[in-house]
Amino acid sequence: MNHKKIILFCSLFFLLAPIVNVDAFVHFDYIKDGNYQFFLFDLQTGNNTQISVNHDESGNFTLFLFNKRPVKSYVNADKSLSENIFLNPSLVDFSLVDQPYINYTAPETKIYYIEIILVSGGPDTYNLTILPDGYTVTRYYLPIISSFGLEFILISILSTLGLVYFLLRKKLIRRS
Repeated sequence: MNHKKIILFCSLFFLLAPIVNVDAFVHFDYIKDGNYQFFLFDLQTGNNTQISVNHDESGNFTLFLFNKRPVKSYVNADKSLSENIFLNPSLVDFSLVDQPYINYTAPETKIYYIEIILVSGGPDTYNLTILPDGYTVTRYYLPIISSFGLEFILISILSTLGLVYFLLRKKLIRRS
């Protein structure tokens, strides 16, 4: 009878207390072909991180790590990966395999940016895992508002100032 109680107690203990305790940042999401997502986090000098992307279906995911803020996605209009991404000097590591994986040690303290792109085979659900836990990982969004050229802004300001001057001058002439 004593052995049954010990076995029952051990079984309940192992069911309630996990044997392996791995802490990591995990993000699940569903994206379509040609879509991308950015994340940012900071690393201290000498810190090592392991970034991996696992997927459910037959999606062809790519994983990129930048040491400066990306300003574009490097996805062409036809939803394919632009070759210019490999010419970007802020690209520090990448993985193009079926289950993308990066193991990176930071040479300096700064903010690093992760880009995940579903190149083909989608839509698909992916699982982004960053080890070890403790990094504050945040989604990063590229601005989608197109900017105006400097010429347009200067012309607009000068036109507005000229119109205000013309109206005020006309008003002052009528009063005198």
